[in-house]
Amino acid sequence: MKKNFLKIMYKRLLNVVFHPFFSMNVKPQPLTLKENDKCLVLAPHPDDESIGCAGIMAIFPKNFKAICLTHASDYRKDEFENAMNVLGVENDILDIKDKHIIEDYEAFKTIDFKGFNYIFIPYVYDQHNDHKAISVHLNKYLKENNLKDLKVVFYEVWSTMNMPNAFVDISSVVDKKREAINCHKSQVEEKDYTSKILGLNEYRGMLNNLGYAEAFTVLDAKDFLKIMKEF
Repeated sequence: MKKNFLKIMYKRLLNVVFHPFFSMNVKPQPLTLKENDKCLVLAPHPDDESIGCAGIMAIFPKNFKAICLTHASDYRKDEFENAMNVLGVENDILDIKDKHIIEDYEAFKTIDFKGFNYIFIPYVYDQHNDHKAISVHLNKYLKENNLKDLKVVFYEVWSTMNMPNAFVDISSVVDKKREAINCHKSQVEEKDYTSKILGLNEYRGMLNNLGYAEAFTVLDAKDFLKIMKEF
């Protein structure tokens, strides 16, 4: 009986060591932008863009435009615009009702996606309904429009990504990211987003032997559409 038990355990060990699952480790690669790459950040709410993407926007401000889909109040609108001024990024705001993004595809599809190479959106499995809604709307939009060369980039807000495939070293602009997040005074007074997010960035940096990094998942449009078949 003992011999059979050892034999079973040995086979299980072999299965663990040599199982294909354990050869599927993803090694994130630096996300580099060309001078003429155009990037669009979609933020469900003011502060999401600063939390997830302020670092890369600070490094490449001329490559970016940020659009906030909701603002809830005039002071949050001002906070968003102040943060974008800190980063030097072109910006705009849609007037979708807060917590109702999923209900307003008509407003979403007025966004002009043509000419952009990268669309930055919250992680598809983010645990906030407004954040998930952007993936749902973008999925519908891509099915209706031929933008096959577009790349979709997930960024982190409320939920971290388990296997990001790209990163950006933001060590040289971490103070500017801190300033951008702090522009959202109404939010950081309730929660200490600044230190918590920079802590996440420091952790992402450690994994890549850097001081601070932002992590992303970059997908071709066709791969994004495949993922969205689950929804």
